[in-house]
Amino acid sequence: MATPIMGTAQVSAYQMRQFLRNVNPDAPDYSSLYLDIGAKYGVRGDLAFAQSIHETGYWQFTGTVRPYQNNFAGLGAVRSDVQGATFATPALGIEAQIQHLYGYATQMPLPAGAKVVDPRFGILEQAGLRGVAPTWEQLNGKWAVPGTAYGQQIVSLWQGMAQLPATPPAQEPDGSFLDLKDVLWAEPFIRQAAELGLIHGYEDGTYRPANPLTRAELAAILTNLKEKLRE
Repeated sequence: MATPIMGTAQVSAYQMRQFLRNVNPDAPDYSSLYLDIGAKYGVRGDLAFAQSIHETGYWQFTGTVRPYQNNFAGLGAVRSDVQGATFATPALGIEAQIQHLYGYATQMPLPAGAKVVDPRFGILEQAGLRGVAPTWEQLNGKWAVPGTAYGQQIVSLWQGMAQLPATPPAQEPDGSFLDLKDVLWAEPFIRQAAELGLIHGYEDGTYRPANPLTRAELAAILTNLKEKLRE
């Protein structure tokens, strides 16, 4: 059966990031960006996210494109010796990917207020390729060359997401985590921070205390603390 590029996402952000992190626990979480930007264009952000998993090797970037490029679908990486496009932010990279999908899927103009951020959008128009691939299966040989079964592989990844629970299990109300046995000295402090709502851990009930604190995580903690102080 053909799988439309346009439409409403059918899996949750939780299913998307859980599917990715089951393979790559250190992958960043841009699932909500995919859903939000996809909704802006009427493109299924959940399938675009599956495409990013396929293109980046579960966000491990095993090809020529590097993480700092914020290029999650190989835009412009037309040969194995070409690095492809670079975007200033993850949001711009995701919008460019979804915009390129939009260009293939429909001949409609961009949504009101949207600016061209896909460096290859004009190429689609010049080559008469706007609207030639309204389904993922029709991207075979177009997005990737030769690209045999390209769309089917992406749909298969999406089907794996759809089999996961749609929402996370309820977190223990006392701030417990499943993996604090190796940091018993820190456990009471971690539990207290969780009880105060400063930290939330991961969807699988772990805190992963051995992982280095990222800038994004620190920003989230400081934001939660600021809101707590306002109460």
